Amino acid sequence: MSTVTIPRADVTSDEVSAALSEGLGPRYEVQPGMKAPLLGWGEPEEGQPDDIVVGSGTGRVWRAQVRIDRQAGQTRIRVAPTGLVWIRLINTFGVARKVRRALLAAPDLGPASGSG
Repeated sequence: MSTVTIPRADVTSDEVSAALSEGLGPRYEVQPGMKAPLLGWGEPEEGQPDDIVVGSGTGRVWRAQVRIDRQAGQTRIRVAPTGLVWIRLINTFGVARKVRRALLAAPDLGPASGSG
């Protein structure tokens, strides 16, 4: 899992979703308020308002789960690949990496830093 930190605590799920949609383009589906299915395939399930699923490809096996956490004057956006072991490994270097890059490059979120 990697984390992108934004130095303000008022980042909304809508802002993050918009930044992801713009940064990733039409090939990726950004689904706010959703969480990835437990085993990694199938339709996303209803999640919390700060959960976002990003997917690409047939059957949406190629996914990342995004979670927004606000604390101490900053917002941490956690990006985790989904799927079973080998799919998760592919998603780590595929969709999850692209999600992280899109967040770090998003001008509307402000200066961001990342780890992981």
